[in-house]
Amino acid sequence: MRDFITCLEFLTRIRFTKRDIWTKEDFSRSVPYFPLVGLIIGGFLALVNIVLLQTNVSDFLRASLLILAEIIITGGLMYDGFMDTADGVFSARDRERMLEIMKDSCVGSNAVLAVIVLIMLKISVYLEMPPADLSYIIIAMSVATRTFMVLFIVNFPYARKEGIGNLFRMYAKPYYTYIAFFLGMIFIYVSGGFAAVTVAGLCLVILLIVANYFVRLLGGLTGDTYGALTEIGNVIFLLLTIFMRSGGY
Repeated sequence: MRDFITCLEFLTRIRFTKRDIWTKEDFSRSVPYFPLVGLIIGGFLALVNIVLLQTNVSDFLRASLLILAEIIITGGLMYDGFMDTADGVFSARDRERMLEIMKDSCVGSNAVLAVIVLIMLKISVYLEMPPADLSYIIIAMSVATRTFMVLFIVNFPYARKEGIGNLFRMYAKPYYTYIAFFLGMIFIYVSGGFAAVTVAGLCLVILLIVANYFVRLLGGLTGDTYGALTEIGNVIFLLLTIFMRSGGY
């Protein structure tokens, strides 16, 4: 339970303890629980969607409030990583300078433009989906992208010698990936059936291409790229769901 709480408190704003000191082993042992935290995040957003559907708010406002709810429960952690990655990757500098830019707390124009596009895409996709089905899709999406994070943490090289992301990777065991994918696929299937599992599989293929691009560019992944891959994965999962539905699958 302690390891799950560590994972939950890091990936969300939910707090059960007042701890401000964690060991490296605490972070690493929490990795297999990422899919379960994704389930909690997705469940919260699904509940918000259901509640909003009982009101008279417009679809656009409902979609916007879902983005706000996501930021509230996650603290914008993945958005932060996405923005830092955009600043570094699109800077057209050498590898070391890119990593320095990503570590800098200042936000550049690349980050601002990237997050605007990201949020616009999310809102647009939310508006394209049947409102009642969106709750199940959000759950499957949240579980899938947090499950994939385990694969990136455990199986990909880290670009820096230090960093919060490396704390998760340092003592992580290879079998954590199998545990996470076993749990993740169960949650995804229950929430969205075989179609959601298929979308998750296609999404993973695309994210593996993006992850390998980051590795070639940066020499490995970082905590920021974990966040970027999660947010990119969220949008890809949603877009693939729409394309499959439009194709009659």
